[in-house]
Amino acid sequence: MRGLQVIEALSESGWTKVGELSAATGIDRSSTYRIIGTLVQLGYVSRRSEDSALALTPKFAHLADGLKDDDIVTQLAWPALFELSKDILWPCDFASFERGRVSIRLSTHKISPMSIHRRMIGKERHLVRSALGTAILAAMSNDERESALEIIDRLGGINADDVRDRATVDRVVQTVRERGYASSAGQTESKISAIALPVLAPGNRVVGAVNIVFFRSVMTIEQAAGRYLTKLKACVHDVEQLLHDFDERKRLSGD
Repeated sequence: MRGLQVIEALSESGWTKVGELSAATGIDRSSTYRIIGTLVQLGYVSRRSEDSALALTPKFAHLADGLKDDDIVTQLAWPALFELSKDILWPCDFASFERGRVSIRLSTHKISPMSIHRRMIGKERHLVRSALGTAILAAMSNDERESALEIIDRLGGINADDVRDRATVDRVVQTVRERGYASSAGQTESKISAIALPVLAPGNRVVGAVNIVFFRSVMTIEQAAGRYLTKLKACVHDVEQLLHDFDERKRLSGD
């Protein structure tokens, strides 16, 4: 914990003497020296020869580069997804599109009393047939969508046959855009329906989608949208606001 405190203090202050670092963190000098010694040895901190001031090295930038957008979005999306599912009781998922696949990254099936599933993380969904997939697809620009379809066509997999029928893909996208949300009824599982909305990062970049899953026997797509679409929009808005705030903090720290 003290090591992380030292790292955080160095990230805020830049070149700093050990005494100043000790005062800023509240860690005694001898412990600060030991922590700094370890960080210098591992290559995370540099010591300036002329005055022994300390600063973080570019090694931290490499660590940050390893943090993928999916990892960031998934962490930021969980609280809003949890609150939505707790409110409406039905399970919700967050999925992203990567390497030609729509994969579930977050799910509240475990905490939903209305779910018959438990292990959803990592499950793949159809791009053209699922609510999650079509929400992502419809939010893409035409160029982005065509690039994605070409990648899937080359890679193969469960979506390959669907994306080769461009006329059907175009109709699905147009329907989602006109309706204002994506949906599926019995296309992923015969007894299950879902509605979904895309999640956009700053710059209108599509980073995924959030759905609400329910039993077809309980309500229709239209009934579900009437009851829950406003709450689903609020959930997505909360996630997008967190992404905006994160991007702003990153931009400011970079300046």
